[in-house]
Amino acid sequence: MRAAIGTALWAASLAVLAGAASAATPAQAPAAEAAAPSASTYEPSAVLRATAPPDAAADRTYDSPDDALLAADLDYLAREARTAGARGASESIWPIVRFTDDLASGRNTEARAVLAATPGGMEGGLANLLEPFLLAAEGRVDAGVARVDSGLSEMPAPLPDVARALVFEGAGRLNEAAAIYALMEDRLDLRPPPESEPTNMEEFERALNAARITHAMYRAALVQHRLGHTDEARRLYNIVAEFAPRSADVERNLARLGRGEGPQEAALTPLSATGRWMLFLSEFLTQAESLTSIMAQGTAPEGLASTSGALFLQLGVLLAGDADDWRLYAAGQLLDAGGTDGAQRIIDGVTAQSPFAPDAEITRANIQLERRNDDAAVAAAERAISTGGDRWTVLASAADIYRIAGRSRQSIDTYGRALAMVQAEKDRADILGFRAYAHRFSGDLSRATADMRQAYEIDQSVDTRLLYVSILMDDPQGWRDGIQMARSLFAEQPDSVLRLNALGYALIQRPEGLEEGYRLLWRGFNYGQTDYSVVDSLGWAYYLYGRFDEARTLIERANELTQDEPNSEILDHLGDVYWRLDRRDDARAKWREALEARPDAIRRRALEQKVSRGLTTSAPRRRELPQVELPDRPGQREET
Repeated sequence: MRAAIGTALWAASLAVLAGAASAATPAQAPAAEAAAPSASTYEPSAVLRATAPPDAAADRTYDSPDDALLAADLDYLAREARTAGARGASESIWPIVRFTDDLASGRNTEARAVLAATPGGMEGGLANLLEPFLLAAEGRVDAGVARVDSGLSEMPAPLPDVARALVFEGAGRLNEAAAIYALMEDRLDLRPPPESEPTNMEEFERALNAARITHAMYRAALVQHRLGHTDEARRLYNIVAEFAPRSADVERNLARLGRGEGPQEAALTPLSATGRWMLFLSEFLTQAESLTSIMAQGTAPEGLASTSGALFLQLGVLLAGDADDWRLYAAGQLLDAGGTDGAQRIIDGVTAQSPFAPDAEITRANIQLERRNDDAAVAAAERAISTGGDRWTVLASAADIYRIAGRSRQSIDTYGRALAMVQAEKDRADILGFRAYAHRFSGDLSRATADMRQAYEIDQSVDTRLLYVSILMDDPQGWRDGIQMARSLFAEQPDSVLRLNALGYALIQRPEGLEEGYRLLWRGFNYGQTDYSVVDSLGWAYYLYGRFDEARTLIERANELTQDEPNSEILDHLGDVYWRLDRRDDARAKWREALEARPDAIRRRALEQKVSRGLTTSAPRRRELPQVELPDRPGQREET
C-alpha cells in the first residue's frame, strides 16, 4: 500500500479541561432537575431548534449522543439535556448543551445555574471555559476578561489571549482587543510548520499549533481591518496567508481592504463571540483527545475523534453564523465519520453570498459520491465551477470529483484549465501532480509519468517526491527512477513509516526488489503496526513469497483498519490471498467489494477479469523468507 511524543505538552491543558469532560452525577444535579419538562415538550432556543431534521418526530431517539452529533441534530440534544440529570445520565455533553441553549435564549440566570451545578461549580473546569463569555453577555465585560486570567492561564498559547480578545470584540471594544492580539503576536512562533513530517518536538509542536495560530491571527487582522488600520490589517492577513495559502476569506478581505470596505464578516456580539470561542475549543479538544487516543491505543479513534470537540464545533457554527470555513470543516468531519446526512445539513447552511460557496458545492459533491450518486456529484462540481471558476483550487477540486466519478476526460481537461490559471511555480507543480494522478487513474501511465516528471522539475518538496514515487512505481519505464527517488526520501528520514513504506512497496513491485523491500517493510511494520498501508504492504510481500497464511493474517488486519473507508487495493490483495487458499467464493466476494471501492482503470479491468475467470496466473512459489533481526513474525503476533 501506497515518532513518539511525550504527554507533558498536554498535561496542564487537559487538567484545565477535566471539569468540562465530566457531567454532573445525579447527586450533583440541581433539585429542580427532577421537575424538568420532558424532551418531547421542551422547546429549545430558536438557534438550536433550527437543527431539527425535516419532518423529525418529536419523540425521535438516537442510540448515543455521538449518533445525534453525526446527524447534526442539536435540537434533539437540547431536549434530552433537560431530562438527562433526572435520568441519571452521565454524558459530559449535557451541561454544555444546556448552557448554550440558555445563553442563546438570553436566559443568563439559567445559564449560570448550569455552570454552578457542574463539578467544581463556578470554580470548575466548565465554568473556567465559559463564564467569561457569560459575564460579557451580562454586560460585565471587564469581569469577563478578569475571569479568563483566573481560569484559563494554564491553557496553551494563544488560547488565553484569544479568549480575552474575543470578550472585548464581542463588546465592541476593538482597541482593547487589538492591544491583546498585538501582545499575543509577540509571544507566538509565526513560522509556518514544515511541509514534511516533523523530525523533532519543536517541529511537531509547530504543526500542532498551526491551525489555532492561523485562526487567531485572522481575528487580529479583522480587528485592525474594522478599525481602519489598513497597513496593519494587510500585514496580518499576509501572515495568515503564509499558514493557509489561497484562503477564500483572506483573499476577499484583502480585496475589500484595497477598496476601502470593511470586512465581509459581521462584527461580533457577545453571543457570536462565544461561538467563536467554542470553535477554538473544538479544535483544541479534538486534537488533544485524538493524540491521547493514539498514545494510549496506537491508533486514532473510529467515528468522531472527540465527542466534546464535535459538540463545541457544531454549537460554535450555530452561534457564529458566518463561520463558514468552520462549517466546511464540521461537514467534512461528519462525512469522514459516516454522518452523511448531518454533513449535508451543516453544509446547506453556507449561503450563496459566502466566499466559501464554491467550496460548499465541492463538499456537496463529496457527499453525493459517498451516497454513490455520481451524477449528482458531477452536477455539484459543475455548480462549484460556475460560482468559483476564477479560483484554480475550485477547478482542481472539481477535477478530482470528475476523476472519482469516472469522468476521466473531463477531469484531465479541468486540470488543464486550472493549470492555465496559476502563477506560482509551486501551484503549477501541484496541479501537474494532480493531473498525473488522474492520468494514472485512467490507466495512461506514460502521460502520468510525463506530468509527474514535469512537476518534479518545478518543485522538489516532500509531497511532490512522494507522489513521484507513487506514480512511477507502476510505469515499467519509470520504476528505477521511482526507486531512486524513494531511496533519497528514505535516506533523509529513515524512521518515517510513510517514507519507508513508499520505498518498500515500490521495491516489491519487481522481483529484483522483493528481498530488500521485504526487509524494509518488516522494519516499517514494527514502527507502525496500526498503519494500514504498511500492514498491507508487508502482507503483499508475504504473498509474493508464497506465504499465503501469513499474508492473510496481515491483509485481513489492514482491511479491518480501513472498514470506515474500504480500500480497493487491500480488498484486491485479500481476494488474491483467499483464491490461493482455495477460498474461491470469499475471493470473488472481496474482488466485488474492491470494484465497489472505486478502483483505478487498470485495477478495475483486472478485477473484472478475476470475478469472471478467477486467477489465471501461477501462484507465487513458496520460498524461504530473508532473515530479519526483529522480534516475532507477524503471523505469530497476537492481534489487538
